[in-house]
Amino acid sequence: MIGLFGLIGARPDEPVSSAPMAATLAPGYAVARHDGAGASFGRAAHQHDGTGLAVSRDGQRIAVAIGEIFNLAEIAETPSPGNLAEFALHLAQARKWHALARANGLFSFAVYDRTTHRLTLVTDHHASFPLHVWQGGGTIAFAGQIFTLLGHAAIPRKADAAVLPQLFTTQRTFGSGTPVAGVEALPAGCVWEADAQGVRTERYWRLAWRRRDFDLEDGARLLAEALRRAGTRQTSDTNVGLLLSGGLDSRLVLAAAPHGTLSCWTTASYPDNPELAIARATASMFGAEHHQLIVEPAGTLAVLDQTVIDANGLYPASTAMSAFLPDVGRVCHTILTGHGLDFTLRGYYLPARFAEIAGSRTRLPALRPIPARPTGADILNSLRQGPPRATVARIVAPSWRTHWWAGQAETLQEVLAPWLDSDEPYNAWDAFILHALSKHYAFTGMMATRAVGNLRMPSFDAEVFDVYLRMPPAWRCNGKMVKHAIRHLSTDAARMTYANTGFRTDLDPWLEVSALLGRAALRRLGLARRPVLVDRTHSAGSWHDAAALYREDPGHRRRFQEIRQRLDALSFGVLDIDGLAACIDEHLDGRASHAKLMRQLLTHDSWVRNFRIAGSA
Repeated sequence: MIGLFGLIGARPDEPVSSAPMAATLAPGYAVARHDGAGASFGRAAHQHDGTGLAVSRDGQRIAVAIGEIFNLAEIAETPSPGNLAEFALHLAQARKWHALARANGLFSFAVYDRTTHRLTLVTDHHASFPLHVWQGGGTIAFAGQIFTLLGHAAIPRKADAAVLPQLFTTQRTFGSGTPVAGVEALPAGCVWEADAQGVRTERYWRLAWRRRDFDLEDGARLLAEALRRAGTRQTSDTNVGLLLSGGLDSRLVLAAAPHGTLSCWTTASYPDNPELAIARATASMFGAEHHQLIVEPAGTLAVLDQTVIDANGLYPASTAMSAFLPDVGRVCHTILTGHGLDFTLRGYYLPARFAEIAGSRTRLPALRPIPARPTGADILNSLRQGPPRATVARIVAPSWRTHWWAGQAETLQEVLAPWLDSDEPYNAWDAFILHALSKHYAFTGMMATRAVGNLRMPSFDAEVFDVYLRMPPAWRCNGKMVKHAIRHLSTDAARMTYANTGFRTDLDPWLEVSALLGRAALRRLGLARRPVLVDRTHSAGSWHDAAALYREDPGHRRRFQEIRQRLDALSFGVLDIDGLAACIDEHLDGRASHAKLMRQLLTHDSWVRNFRIAGSA
């Protein structure tokens, strides 16, 4: 974890210490702390460069900051902004938080004013550096990492029963809820203040799409130019690495970066993996040094607990990232990823049409119809990242069967209301992810990346994101503009094989679907072969086959058998013990595949053990 933490006492003259919170941090972080009357602030980072903690000249204000703003000098409105923490002090004193609306970067701030006994917490446009808050007994504790927040002994370690259904249905949380009762997650683009007058939340930036002002070709050119400028900004350090897959998103980042500025790092479960070969060839095309990161599928169990801690108890998209990322962090100070380009520019989670042939479903590059005024329930019922709805229904305790679904629908209705009730309600599906980026299950890999280095994501560079906000949903869903953009960046990269399909990267989306369906038919007829794997726990892509791994690896089987014995302590009255046990047995016996539910159970069990959660509230 890198991030902020602190404790505010009930009175400005009360000595407080955040030392117990600092004690939760893993060895190796550079920790800066300031203890004083009224407040104790801390900052954990990979190294100290004097930019993260500042005290005003009169000693009455203290600020801690994490992250970076690339255009700090432009928005600071001071002759010398100095560093992020000093900038936070300036904004607090001048009450000019609105200046952050123009900030290009990812960050979080905490400022304490002793004269007013006021705590101010600030998140970036996407809440990519999360901030969590607990209040009780006149004190306020905050931290980027919930595990660190729980270092404050006064916080009850209870599960939030209303949030558990979100985790087991969508593998994430939404709104202000967190898995721990009484712990609130702050929204994106917010200034949260607490003092004697109470608690106030102001939004200095809001997620808002705009009307298209370019055609497809102009949009592709604008996107390519924005990616190039973002690549220049985000490769400004030395020792910058890129997590390079054989897919489109990280290839866009490599093609946009200045030549020779990146080293490339690709993971796979065996050396002859075809995606690894594609990534190696791509790196060579751009003169980049390439490193392979081989992670045996069974080895991911050893890093599960730390992954869950880093991800604030959320379902990890891939525990393999926690296995290989320390090797990258030992060499690279800054790590770039293509994360986010799929669900922004390529509309991966928009409600698309699907073709189903012989039991195989293929996503089509076209939106499916939605109600003119969709609801939170419509979005909940259409999500496809969690276990099948029929599986979820089996694990709900009888007393929760009504509230399980109704509670989630109500929360989504409240959270997504600005976009559901708009001229373009399709945007609500993207807002489900983007209203609080760090709560999305796929972002857990980025939390693991931050644990070892300075994370940068060109998808959330303000200039690139601005192009996205001007793309209509239909363009995002079909992905055509992005495929045209990569041609502007590199015609050679555009012609290379795309690992997800095995065809050219810039192939027209509809031709790509036709080719996928045709190949599937040939495989069924025995006229085309699938890639040969080491065994069933491996895959031809970057990750392993989780369903087979959980069933066949002795370590994972043993863990699931242990989990089955302690389901009573894991259910919190919300989950049905018999239903969970039946699903575990079915998966381990090979009678059914419940891979997503099994991974959620692994995560849930790890969260309960490591966060020492007992009972619910």
